[in-house]
Amino acid sequence: MKRIYSNLYIYLLAIVLSGTVASCELFDLDINDDPNNPKEASLNLLLSQALLDGSELFADELNEDVHSFVGILAEQGTDGFDVDNQTYNLDWLQLYYGPLKDVQAIIDLAEEQGNNPYYLGIGKALKAYYFSLMVDLWGAVPYTEALRGDAEEIIKYPVYDDGATIYQDLFRLLDEAIAHFNESSAVTVQGDPIYNGNIDRWRKMAKSLKLKMLIQTRRVQDNTAAINALIQENDLILTDAEDFTFQFNSINNPENENRHPWYVEGYGGAEYGFTYLSHQFMVEMLDNQDPRRPFYMRRQTSSILDQSVSTQRQNTPCSQITGCIYGYLVLNDNIIDRLYTNKGKEFTGAQETFLAGIFGRDRSDPSGIPLDGSLRTAIGVYPIGGLYDLTSPEGANNNKGSGAGIFPMITSVNINFYKIEAMLTLGTPGDPRTLFEQTIRGHISKVVNFASNINQNPLGPDDPIDIYVNAPVDSATDNYVNLYMQRFDNAPSNEAKLAVIMKQAWFSNFGNGFEIYNAFRRTGYPNDLQQPLNRRRQFALRLPYAQDDLTFNQSVTDDIRNVAFDRDPVFWDVIGYQFQ
Repeated sequence: MKRIYSNLYIYLLAIVLSGTVASCELFDLDINDDPNNPKEASLNLLLSQALLDGSELFADELNEDVHSFVGILAEQGTDGFDVDNQTYNLDWLQLYYGPLKDVQAIIDLAEEQGNNPYYLGIGKALKAYYFSLMVDLWGAVPYTEALRGDAEEIIKYPVYDDGATIYQDLFRLLDEAIAHFNESSAVTVQGDPIYNGNIDRWRKMAKSLKLKMLIQTRRVQDNTAAINALIQENDLILTDAEDFTFQFNSINNPENENRHPWYVEGYGGAEYGFTYLSHQFMVEMLDNQDPRRPFYMRRQTSSILDQSVSTQRQNTPCSQITGCIYGYLVLNDNIIDRLYTNKGKEFTGAQETFLAGIFGRDRSDPSGIPLDGSLRTAIGVYPIGGLYDLTSPEGANNNKGSGAGIFPMITSVNINFYKIEAMLTLGTPGDPRTLFEQTIRGHISKVVNFASNINQNPLGPDDPIDIYVNAPVDSATDNYVNLYMQRFDNAPSNEAKLAVIMKQAWFSNFGNGFEIYNAFRRTGYPNDLQQPLNRRRQFALRLPYAQDDLTFNQSVTDDIRNVAFDRDPVFWDVIGYQFQ
């Protein structure tokens, strides 16, 4: 989807990053000089705004693009790496002008008060999380001199700090945040939509983020002892209730929109308007009878288009591809083909039912976008608050869902994947097989519970979760878990087992593309993704820098200007993946 913005945003970018306007001038924290805790109220508002804006920005187009980079979504252009220095101008501006500025204001104000360790710890933990994502996406970014709008030391042109240097300072921030959370405070944290001021959970979040970053950098420095210490301490996010997850709500108000951004784009118009799910992602979930499939994807039709009728063929995504006989699923050597229907055989009734409505695109399909908003497979109840998929998609639940979706930032499932990776690659103690089984079951349970908790088509014990097998959830889960445990057992080495783990992580991180994008660059897995049909550039090892900052920021060096997003990996990426 094109990012359209006005010259005002470009102007604001120059102001915010240069620091030519003081932070208090852009967002006046002292507007109410009331003796009845006005600054605490400001902290409440800052915290709410930082979490809302950060979640919206990271859950929206950046999240969509990294899902496309790793073959889960098929966003035209992005899935072929057709991005440039104009693509992320607005995202860059909004991050610095919004949540990054607000978390720095939380830190500054809490330090100024001198007796507010919990807000100070939350500010530092959030700054570490947001900037770790920035480094993972862009590499070097303005950090030490950014967000410095105070009147005493205005820095007009903040330098870009090296990603490894920023990471080290983020580790410091996390250690300080953990220490703050272990203090006592008379100030109760309010304005916290994630943990409702529960400091024990914030401490677990900070330690879990530290583990995440240690895993991320394990190939460029020896983090084994630090990783093992955190795992043995066991003061991490371990349950669904402790997940660092932002939940959007169902408010449908243009002036106060707080539904999941993918839901708004997909379900907000007369026809479904969000981008495509990739065929590989959907077909493999069908083939494996993944119990999460009807929660992830919502079919809009139970009919199959007749490719001999020109008007129907025009509404199939791959109409420009030579080999696309059926029109839904293009043969590709890197994906299973036994479900494909272009071999000249007649459909059986079961095959038609199985594939009807699985209407997506292949990776980097160069065809134009047809008028298929009422046909393409929609994202379902998880994670965006859409609709659960039923066996008769055209006849039931014609409402549009609620949009009360989630952005799962750091979850107990993620922690388990980090632990398993450490066991297989660093030899940390533990039983990876047992934990892997717990992780698969845990994520399936998380998805099912989420659907039930937001009252989207409440599920009973005998609701079908697969269109072939009218089976209860427990039976389908057992079958699916057994399939993956066989793959794990049959893998001949720890490296091969890691490939199985990361393929499951590919499915389990739906909704947070940053996790699997990072895992792919860090490990090289999954290594069985469909090859792009018509990519424009090499794999995106990072995001291209914002052209506006390259233009306006006089501290930008030639080294930064000359970075090529598909050639130069971020500091922790030792693989530097390239298509062959």
